[in-house]
Amino acid sequence: MARGERGPPTDRPGGDGRARPDRLGLRLAGALCLLLGPLAALAWASDLPLLLPSLGPSAYVLVTRTDAHRALVRETALGQAIGVLTAFVAVRALVGPLAVVALLPHTVLGLHQVAAVVVAVVAATLGMSALDARHAPAYATVLIFALGIPARGIDVLVFLVGVAALLALDAARRRLPIVGRPLPDA
Repeated sequence: MARGERGPPTDRPGGDGRARPDRLGLRLAGALCLLLGPLAALAWASDLPLLLPSLGPSAYVLVTRTDAHRALVRETALGQAIGVLTAFVAVRALVGPLAVVALLPHTVLGLHQVAAVVVAVVAATLGMSALDARHAPAYATVLIFALGIPARGIDVLVFLVGVAALLALDAARRRLPIVGRPLPDA
């Protein structure tokens, strides 16, 4: 098991007083639904990029890691912020505004996109390392924004609001009796 990860979640005590594994993943699924469901509904209702694919892994990390919660929140917030900002700046500096969402094969602009991805990954790694906020799911954010999904500057701010909403939902989830309590090792 990697540092900070938990074993399988549990759902109720076994005959020996120990908690039994949540073999079906019901508590884990419930916790993830509490984090991502409201955010997805808000994104749908507002038509804003509040929920991007990289927030799914961030939600999983928030639910399953045993690190001190304050440190985990800091890592998630800073890691995602660094990822989105470095990708957006790299694309704007090396490519300019993107009209197409994809790598453009066999074109000079496509090579600029490749360079932007590399620069963004390096810059995000250096930034997260410098601030001790290494958050693996932020690399998905780097790639999403480096490919121009979404492409507007306001989308960076909207995504960061989505990260803040995810963290607020997680704080509320942690107060709930079943899905909020720690998911201990089996």
